[in-house]
Amino acid sequence: MNAGEARLTRRWARRAALAGAWLACLIALGAAATALLPMPSLDLWAVGMLAVEFSLVFAVLAVLGAVLAGYARRGAVCGATAAVVANSLLAVTALLPPVTAWATARAQGAPLTLSGYLDGLSTSAPRGPDATVRYARVDGTDLMLDVWRPRSTGAGPLPAVVNVHGGAQDTAQSPFPRWDAWLADTGHVVFDIDYRFFRPHDWRTTPGDVKCALGWVARNAGRYGADPDRLVVMGQSAGGYLALLAAYTRAAELPPTCQAPEAKVAAVIAWYAPSDMTAPIPASFRLAGPVRRELSGQIWPLAPESARRASPATYLRPGLPPTLLIQGGRDILQPSADTRDFAARLAGAGVRAELVEIPYADHQFDLSWGGFGSQIARHAITAYLRRIAGTAERAAGP
Repeated sequence: MNAGEARLTRRWARRAALAGAWLACLIALGAAATALLPMPSLDLWAVGMLAVEFSLVFAVLAVLGAVLAGYARRGAVCGATAAVVANSLLAVTALLPPVTAWATARAQGAPLTLSGYLDGLSTSAPRGPDATVRYARVDGTDLMLDVWRPRSTGAGPLPAVVNVHGGAQDTAQSPFPRWDAWLADTGHVVFDIDYRFFRPHDWRTTPGDVKCALGWVARNAGRYGADPDRLVVMGQSAGGYLALLAAYTRAAELPPTCQAPEAKVAAVIAWYAPSDMTAPIPASFRLAGPVRRELSGQIWPLAPESARRASPATYLRPGLPPTLLIQGGRDILQPSADTRDFAARLAGAGVRAELVEIPYADHQFDLSWGGFGSQIARHAITAYLRRIAGTAERAAGP
């Protein structure tokens, strides 16, 4: 190859590098747009949420784009400098979520690994439930739950976890089975429940179904190797709200929808959960636009007194179950400031409460199984359940 041909080859190589740099820039920019701008549908909003959870991938892509643009810039290719700057800015932006998550993990003592970072979504699991059972039949509707047991069980009954799914739509039990399988394999018997979806002007039915399920679990726990005296209720979003309301209210305040004993709840784990139905709709939720309309089944018009009675915050008092709150720092549907305020109100009422806030995580960040937010949450839940179990053992005495 003569000198002229070599120069021509280098020129085309630099132009190809610049094209690659702008392609990387456009992909990273598209991911940033879905994460930062209001989305017209739930599906696109979910894409944006996952873009944040996997932003390290886009950071690497943007760094690669900056390197390619730098190579093109050496040949004074037009637009190379702009591509360097654009990719560099996108790389810094994309690094913010993982860097802050890493700092949060260090503060929590949570180990983070890159090996499982891209390990799929929580909507599938390597195994299914051990049993599917009808826990009640109410007004002609069968209410079902899935039972998830550990692969191997130790001596004696195990703690029970009642998992209440969120309410973006009327789904059956176990929509995120990977969390159920994981909880079971950490030494718990998990009961993932269905319930009748929210209905306009009817706030009591849905939490009443949850209380019905809790009573069923308390009565039947022994059949599945679970201890009814170590019953934890956990939920995400609307499920977290239902977990709080069901655990905090007495039967006289909110009865179950079926003939069921009142269950004694040992602890509550609520993920990004509303707690005060009297509060105005947050500005971030109003900005969600079409997403809010798709979630309108969760927002039912209530009179002021009904809204007060439908609020977990109304029932704060000493003696309530210890509560772990898990919250994303940039949640557009459940503002982190509201959850921080609720944690302070719990502490003020004498309730043992802990808050784990994951910066930049959005609503339903746990959809990503391997993301740093989910890794931190798994560590926090494991440590919390161990502390609860240790407290119960000390209270029981020798």
